[in-house]
Amino acid sequence: MKLKLAVTLLTMVLPMGSIHASSEQADAVGQWLSDRAMRAAEKDDAQGAARSLEEGVYRLIPLAELDAPEPVKEYFREQFQRSRSGVVRVPKGTIPSQQALIRALPKVWRPDAILRQRLPNPPSDLQRTPLGAAETIGMEPTGAIEGLKSSGLSRFYRFKDVGIVELNEENFRVPGGVIEAFVEAQNAVINGTPGQIEMEVDGQGRGRVALVRAGKDKVYKLIATGDDKVERKAEMLKEIAESVLD
Repeated sequence: MKLKLAVTLLTMVLPMGSIHASSEQADAVGQWLSDRAMRAAEKDDAQGAARSLEEGVYRLIPLAELDAPEPVKEYFREQFQRSRSGVVRVPKGTIPSQQALIRALPKVWRPDAILRQRLPNPPSDLQRTPLGAAETIGMEPTGAIEGLKSSGLSRFYRFKDVGIVELNEENFRVPGGVIEAFVEAQNAVINGTPGQIEMEVDGQGRGRVALVRAGKDKVYKLIATGDDKVERKAEMLKEIAESVLD
């Protein structure tokens, strides 16, 4: 599979719409991310075929080592502090309703035999996880995409008492790719390895929890959206994460 996978920084687990920052911070972060993506693309073009043959990696980096201006680093420090404080209150409208989320989700479903042909390695087996008995309501390719092939996959489930659960698995071994996460952002332990979890609630009784961890070959991201019982969602996502294996 020849997929060009850019350098990806797992700066935030939750969707970008939930990020709280001043306009100055938002501009600084946006500009820095754009510049970083351009530099990565230029480096990829310069190194050419040699880099495209290198196995991709996942790595944890300290914020101090990030090549970024101080306003950007300060923004990330604030986000880490917020996530470690527990449940974060967000404005109304930040978290979609389950009905709106379902309307926006891809409605396709593909059997494992097809997915095995389109992914770098087979999709993770979920039968022994809590998702094994949940209703699959859609899936879509993610990450680096070329034709019908992709480096990642998102699957969506309707889960009683939890809401809509998305499981995204991204293969970081795809040649030429780098996925990075901050050491300071890790605030959970999943199967003895660092993970990141964030919980949000809004003023409309809605809640969202996201959890990220890295396995042997993949980075897994779980997002549960439903009512504001976020502690219950966090427990379920952790149970899922602990039972999903590469």
